[in-house]
Amino acid sequence: MFKQPILTTSLALTLGLSIPCLVSGGWAVQAQSVAQTSSQPNKDRQLFELFKQGKKFVDERKLDDALITYREAAQLEAKNPRIFSAIGYIQAQRGDYPKSVAAYQQAIELEAKNPNFHYALGYSLANMGDNSGAAAAYRQAIQLDAKKLLAYEGLAVVLSREKNYSEALANFKKVIEINPKHGEAYSAIGLIYLQQKQTDPAIESLKKAAELSPKNGEIQANLAIAYAAKGDSAASIAALDKAAKINPNNSKVQLRMGQLLSSRGADDLALLAYKKALAIDNKLSEAYEGIGDLQVRQNNSLSAVVSFRQATKLSPQNPNLYFKLGQALAARSRKDEAMIELKTARDLYQRLNQPEGVNRVNALLKKL
Repeated sequence: MFKQPILTTSLALTLGLSIPCLVSGGWAVQAQSVAQTSSQPNKDRQLFELFKQGKKFVDERKLDDALITYREAAQLEAKNPRIFSAIGYIQAQRGDYPKSVAAYQQAIELEAKNPNFHYALGYSLANMGDNSGAAAAYRQAIQLDAKKLLAYEGLAVVLSREKNYSEALANFKKVIEINPKHGEAYSAIGLIYLQQKQTDPAIESLKKAAELSPKNGEIQANLAIAYAAKGDSAASIAALDKAAKINPNNSKVQLRMGQLLSSRGADDLALLAYKKALAIDNKLSEAYEGIGDLQVRQNNSLSAVVSFRQATKLSPQNPNLYFKLGQALAARSRKDEAMIELKTARDLYQRLNQPEGVNRVNALLKKL
């Protein structure tokens, strides 16, 4: 029924490693801190109320209102780092990472030895695709707090993106040293081993991850990919089935299923899995990418253009998507449009210091 695996483990690795969620810090503590650091009682009270109102807006996901509130607080107390930290947090939640970075940099200027600020700066830089900047911020957070688990995790993620797998492994192992029951760290280690085509240690790490996080269907889906890479079809299918049973409405599980089914040549089933993933989360760019890949395989370049273009809208910093879009446009003889997308891909590859990507783009541009 299935073809031999043609798994692209780099894709699985990229999807399997997620940047840790940004923590906002203790909002009530921040409000008290603002009041305590101000010298004027009336302003103290006003700032305290602004922080309370800002927290309420954040809790209600009224981020624009929260941003206005904390900017008002910044006008009253321009030297309190926690106000800028709050603004940075809100901007990150809004997806405006450049402004989040600027706010956290202001916070750090005012309180350079706060590891939480450096960690949060790294988070936003990582989301911008600035892996080297993020790594520097995470390392600074670790220097200030050697037990800052999220900083080790974030550092491992960006190192993985840069294909610095030895250091990434060391940092994930540090995460486990701090928290021996961190299932996601074992899962990430397994995916790094898989990237390096070391299937046996990959499977062992993923099995340990599944043991620690038995209700995480995504780990089972990654384990299915590892078994597929080893050529163990029965174990792969069993893990995939278990993943679906654990989290039938998890978009990432459905995404993994689509990837695995696609890698094994089951295009129709893969398409169904991708569509189910999008039904759960219609902003999942990787699912549109997967559908586009299937459409290219079926020589349906017109539909592939639509799928890849949607993917670029959802992940505008991913150069691979622009490259694929350019390829699909070139297949339609839409050379001018293809050149625009390919040049965007090249710019992003250059920004991310990925010379292999730049060379691929240049080679394709020469053919147009």
